[in-house]
Amino acid sequence: MLKEQTSIPISKVQRASKFVKTGAKVGGNYLKYYSKKIFNPELTREGLHEENAEDIYASLSELKGSALKVAQMLSMEKNMLPAAYQNKFAMAQYSAPPLSYPLVVKTFKQYFDKAPEEVFDHFSRKATNAASIGQVHEAMLDGRKLAVKIQYPGVKDSINSDLRMVRPIAATMFNISSSEIEQYIGEVESKLLEETDYTLELQQSIEISRACAHMANVVFPEYHPSLSCERILVMDWLHGTHFRDWLQADPSQIIRNKIGQTLWDFYAYQIHVLKKYMPIRIRVIS
Repeated sequence: MLKEQTSIPISKVQRASKFVKTGAKVGGNYLKYYSKKIFNPELTREGLHEENAEDIYASLSELKGSALKVAQMLSMEKNMLPAAYQNKFAMAQYSAPPLSYPLVVKTFKQYFDKAPEEVFDHFSRKATNAASIGQVHEAMLDGRKLAVKIQYPGVKDSINSDLRMVRPIAATMFNISSSEIEQYIGEVESKLLEETDYTLELQQSIEISRACAHMANVVFPEYHPSLSCERILVMDWLHGTHFRDWLQADPSQIIRNKIGQTLWDFYAYQIHVLKKYMPIRIRVIS
């Protein structure tokens, strides 16, 4: 579920202040934990991890961009972080606080000189999904339901400064070695710079979807270059269920095997045949 709050871009000074305040909250959580530990030696760190994960994620959700992307990447490393961090940071993939609507309008006017309602027959003011560097709105045009992905303002400009601030926090908080954190930060920076170019994403998504069109049980959206630009990406809407929600429905092992094999075939084909990898949006038919 998306949080009801909305967010607006904040300056570099405000971003630095947010990191400092978050560090203070985390420090306070440790003090409370060690104070309780004195009277209860059997106390585990589970509560501490949950409080820290909540405070850190709340801060990164406001910052968005590269800071939130680090959390998203760390959540995928199952052996690196305690479960509380993995579960909370995984929300960065689809459940960050959305951008305020006036800034969505501002982005459209900057690139199309029109408000969203002037471009589409219908445009939902409320974001359907919000992640680390952009959010998605539903739209209708000529009877087709579309997904409109809009990048948060200032994401590209804040990447380098954000990662400089994230590096020591991540290394200290999660006991990650210097070599490991440099590997993550370096990969995040290079990939984020690519991800902030929606024109490049459009081109690569079209190439991958065409090259993989022959694969069974995989549905790709059609992309719309005339409605897209470097900060806005438009594609057909794909109806489906998020993978995590699908698993909670407890599908049969036969269906699980089918989905797993399809995903394996899709990603293996990209890596071993196409010699490239692009995490594009797909719907797997069960």
